This record gives sequence, structure tokens and C-alpha cells, in this order.
Amino acid sequence: MSLPRLSSINPAFHHGEIALQKKLGIDKEIGERTKGFIRSYMPEQHRLFFTSSPFTVLALVNDEGYPVAVPVWGEGDFIESPSPTQLRFSLPVQVWNMMLGALNLDVISGSKIGIVGIEYATRRRNRLNGTINHATKGNLTVLVDQSFGNCPQYIHKRNTTKRRRLATGLQPESNASYNVNMATTTTKVIDTRARTIIENAETFFIASRHSSLGQEANEGLDVSHRGGKAGFVNVKGNTITFPDFSGNKFFNTLGNILLDPRVGLCFWDNETGDLFFVKAKAKVEPIESKASVFKETEFEGAERFVSLSVMSVTHIAGIYPYSHEITDMSPYALQTGDWK
Repeated sequence: MSLPRLSSINPAFHHGEIALQKKLGIDKEIGERTKGFIRSYMPEQHRLFFTSSPFTVLALVNDEGYPVAVPVWGEGDFIESPSPTQLRFSLPVQVWNMMLGALNLDVISGSKIGIVGIEYATRRRNRLNGTINHATKGNLTVLVDQSFGNCPQYIHKRNTTKRRRLATGLQPESNASYNVNMATTTTKVIDTRARTIIENAETFFIASRHSSLGQEANEGLDVSHRGGKAGFVNVKGNTITFPDFSGNKFFNTLGNILLDPRVGLCFWDNETGDLFFVKAKAKVEPIESKASVFKETEFEGAERFVSLSVMSVTHIAGIYPYSHEITDMSPYALQTGDWK
């Protein structure tokens, strides 16, 4: 697929996103529809949304350049917005150590960052892509590059309950490295525990990146929510496949994958607070390829598939303080099918 020149497109999107919009013949429509919608600042309602949230999810790159989707949380008003172009995080030591220690994330001034906030009770979702302006000892200031809302289609209504977690130690399987201090294991294969969580997930987060992480507002990191019915994520060996349903047609994640296959997924266990971070290389599979690649795995309602070749899975035990039990399934997710 030839990619259009960036100079000829709506600057809110890069040429990977535009290529996918162009393939559907909707690039001009999306360009017109998003004028004034994707902003270089946060409107007041977005500022209030982020600062009232008990948690949010960040996209950062690790020391290998892979994007990682990582949830963060804190006490009280741990997120502040000093101005429409800034978010300021005050993160507890445990979260900061998880980011810099267990996950080896690049959290330094000048680094790109992606943010998605979700209010499960109302199914609201807002996105922000930005640049880190300051980062030290749990204090993180982000300058806005792009700020925009997202449709709630596949978000399940959930309650959010804080639980006291016991971060117990793990017995690592073979070929796993072990960090006793944070009960962390990293394996190069999807082990039994991780497979169970992934195959039963109704929600996960995926981080993706522009190939250059350049200076333009549309050349950064992105983190996105994915939702469906339990079982919509398929695992075979060390390959994960999930269907891509009709959405806002921005193609933030898929456009990034077109330019750079490196992605990071995050799954969580409601009961234990365990987090599972998947490092993978992704490929967008057109729906017409299902006759060969997905002959036995057709999924009703999918417009395309995303297949992931998993490089590693990092499991951190008992660290996440929240449970998010579903109170009402997304009606859009209920209209989708199942894997054959």
C-alpha cells in the first residue's frame, strides 16, 4: 500500500492513519469531521474528567523501544491540570517503581506519552497524546500535543472498587526471570496463567507508536481501549488474534501498526490485582484474508483482524488496587459473534 505524503493530509493524522482511511474512501470525510475536534489543548470538561479519575492508562516506550500500556493510580487528587495544556501526575512509589523498575520504561523529559482515561460507570473515554516536560520521583508533567474524545461503543459499564491486595510471591516457570521485590515474572511464552486471563478478557489496553516518535503532534504514542465479549481474544501458541470492529475510523492504533509493528498490551485480573504486560509485533490482517489465514477462526462483526506475535509476557502479582466488575455489557459488543 502506498502512503500519501504527510504534507497533503489533515495534520491531526499521520500517513499511516490516513492510508487506512483512504483505503475505505473516508479520508476527506474524517478530515472534515475532525476539524476542531482534535485539539492542541484540553477543553474544560476533559480537564475535569482526568483530574477526577482514580486511575488512568499511559503509553510509554521501554528501553527496547516497545510501547507499553501501563495503568497508573494514586491517592486523592493525584492528577492535576494547572492549565489547558498540562496534566500533572503525583504517583506513589509503588507505581513509579513498577514503571521504571519492573517495566523499564522511558520516563524522561522530552519523551512522548499517550494517555487514555475511562469512566466505566458512564462509559466516557477521553484521549491525550503529549510530551513529558518533567519527570522525577513520581512527579510527572505532560504537555498536550493532541486532545480528543472517543466513542463509548465497546466500553462495558463497570463499578470500580478499591481492594486491599496482597502482592504474594510467584513461583516462576522455566525460562522466566524473577524479581522478588515486586513479585514479577517475565516469560518468552504465554504460560497457562496468562493464557487463562487473556482468553477470558472482556477488555484490554493496547499501546502503539509512530515509527519515529518525531516532533510533530501526530508522531507520538497512543494507547487505546479494546472491548468485546469474554473470549473475543484468541490465543494459539504464542500468537494472539483479536477482531477489529467498526469504530470512529481514526485508526490511531492500526495506523501506528502500519508504520511500526511494535505494540504492548495490558490485561488485569479483577480478583487478584495481577497485571499482565504483553510485548508483541502486530500485523493488520484484512478481512478478505480470512479464507486462508483465518479459515477456522472467522469472527462475526469483524472488519479486520490484528494478529500479534508475542515476544514476552511480564506478570506483576497483586499490584493493581482496583476491581472493575461489569454491571452492564456494551450493547455493541453483544452484537458481535464468536470465534468458530
